Amino acid sequence: MTDRVLGNIIIENSWVRAAAPGTKVMAAYMTIENNSLQAIEMDMKRIISKGFEKTEVHKSSLNGMMTMEKIDSLIIKPNESMVLEPGGLHFMLINPETVPQKNTTVEMLIFFKKENEAEVVRIEAVVRSQKL
Repeated sequence: MTDRVLGNIIIENSWVRAAAPGTKVMAAYMTIENNSLQAIEMDMKRIISKGFEKTEVHKSSLNGMMTMEKIDSLIIKPNESMVLEPGGLHFMLINPETVPQKNTTVEMLIFFKKENEAEVVRIEAVVRSQKL
C-alpha cells in the first residue's frame, strides 16, 4: 500500500512502534523511494511529527552491543529507495505531548531538497506493535 506520493517521491509502509504511556521517545519506520533522475536530500531540520517536540533520524548498529547515532544528512540516489526499519535507520519521535495509542496515526511532514527545489510529503503513520 502506498501512503503518499509527491512528484517522484513515494513513501510506503509507514508505521510507528506502539509504546507505553509516559514514553519519551518513539520510532517511526517506512520505505522512501526516489523515482526521479536526480538525488534527493532529506531536510533534517524540517521533519515534523505532529504532537512531538522534535523528530530526528537515527541509525542503530550492533557492534558487540546495540548503539544509536543521530544522522545529519540523508541522500537517496536517483531511482533508489531507502528502508527505515527496526535495527537500522529510523525516525526518532521525541517528547510526545501524549503518547499515541495503538491503531491511531501520527501525522508527519518530511521535507526533501533537490537542486533548487524543495518538496514536502505528508503521511499518516499507523501506530502498531512491531508484528504485522
